[in-house]
Amino acid sequence: MRLFCKRFCVFALIFTALAAFSPLSAQETTDADSNFNLPVVEKVLQNGLTVLILERPGVPVVSFSLMQPVGAQDAPKGKTGLPHMLEHMMFKGTETVGTLSYAKEKPILDEMDKVAQETNDENEKLQPSTERLKALADQMEKLEQEHHQVVVKDELSAIYTQNGGQSLNAWTSQDATNYTITLPANKFNLYATIEQDRLSHPVFREFYSERNVVAQERRWRTESNPEGKLSEALESTAFSASPYKDPAIGWMSDIMKLMRPDAEAFYHQTYRPDQGVLAIVGGVQAKDIIPILEKTLGQVPNPTVPPLKKNWTKEPPQEGQKTVHVYFDADPMVMMGWHMPNFPHADGLALDVLSDILTTGNTSRLMQHLLFGKKLVTSISTETGFPGDRSPNLFVLSFNPAPGHSADSIVSAIDAEIADIQNNGVTQAELDRARRNIESAFLWGKISTSDLAQDLAYNQAVHGDWRYVTRYMDMVRALTPDDIKKVAAEYLTSENRTIAYLERPAK
Repeated sequence: MRLFCKRFCVFALIFTALAAFSPLSAQETTDADSNFNLPVVEKVLQNGLTVLILERPGVPVVSFSLMQPVGAQDAPKGKTGLPHMLEHMMFKGTETVGTLSYAKEKPILDEMDKVAQETNDENEKLQPSTERLKALADQMEKLEQEHHQVVVKDELSAIYTQNGGQSLNAWTSQDATNYTITLPANKFNLYATIEQDRLSHPVFREFYSERNVVAQERRWRTESNPEGKLSEALESTAFSASPYKDPAIGWMSDIMKLMRPDAEAFYHQTYRPDQGVLAIVGGVQAKDIIPILEKTLGQVPNPTVPPLKKNWTKEPPQEGQKTVHVYFDADPMVMMGWHMPNFPHADGLALDVLSDILTTGNTSRLMQHLLFGKKLVTSISTETGFPGDRSPNLFVLSFNPAPGHSADSIVSAIDAEIADIQNNGVTQAELDRARRNIESAFLWGKISTSDLAQDLAYNQAVHGDWRYVTRYMDMVRALTPDDIKKVAAEYLTSENRTIAYLERPAK
């Protein structure tokens, strides 16, 4: 199963919260699935922004998920990490929020851009001048001190917090960028007003100091993290053409050259209302809030520049096993990745279920045979849809060897287990157990209006239809043991595989 669930992690909400849903009589388009009764009101505002509203009468809060189908894979060449950097910038305020005087602030921001560009230019020279770089750094520090005098630090976050806001957050994946907040239901107007301003007049202040924050985040999550290093090595080795070969956070050399004008240009090209999705879940009524949305978020203009074209290079078929070795002073670990189709391809669904059969729960095949039985590993897991779900991706199996057992001997044992499925298939009992596991994860997941809003928005923005939230289980139930056998034979082959080894450096 996918470690970062994007389309079905909040399925439990559908079941548990049914009693809280009431039928809608709004004049807008509605769709209620016969099995799960999810009466979402769908409205396209005048600027093209798609709004999904799920009323939960009696709930005192409302959660918002604003999703743009713009992710790390959309970064311009040489500017990896820019979508993630843009996510950080969207919390810095506007021309009226976060500043004492934008008229005084703007010349400082422009001068900082000039110094940053001169620094980049000096660093690109064959022999950069240490003295020149020091002078530029001193100049930037002076400008930052001057800038601090006109900035109201974190004012946007403070406004939301002072009005009962919780879970103000954002994330950037390979596929999309999402902004979330949960507020008291009677603060709906506040949200609509703030977000109209944030989307219409963003100011990317504190860009260069925040760039250092992102660089430190990369050091923490990847460069000093053994699993992060191994995962990045697998990703960049398995993909040779797809933009998935670049990490979502970006490469360090690109991060440290990013410029505020880069972010502004990327924003205007990609953050388009006519491509975005806003999901709203909680104690509101569609008939009351749609007019408010039209007067606020519906007024956010679409950029005059053409939208980003996303016909990225397709990954060619892999024709032989790849291996990569990462040396780090940590316990050994292995990650194996097989290329697979992305959702909603039927084979991708079958591989989701195969993942469950292999490693979910103590009765799964690899847990029973390799961990509890032969004691070859101390941990073993699988995930599908790595590192993103908008393009063909990877089926990943990870394990930590038990002391005294070599990584290659464990790979051979895993190959034998996979070969058994390829030749003999899985039992109906295994398939039924996997279905129950998946449905149980939905049923017992944490009930959260925020998670449900994100799931609706993600499916609409990335997969083109929020209804996959309700349809996924039906699609899983339609699978047969032969479907599982077929995908194991077709995709889990050595020719289609990349193996990444984490090993201690030789002393």
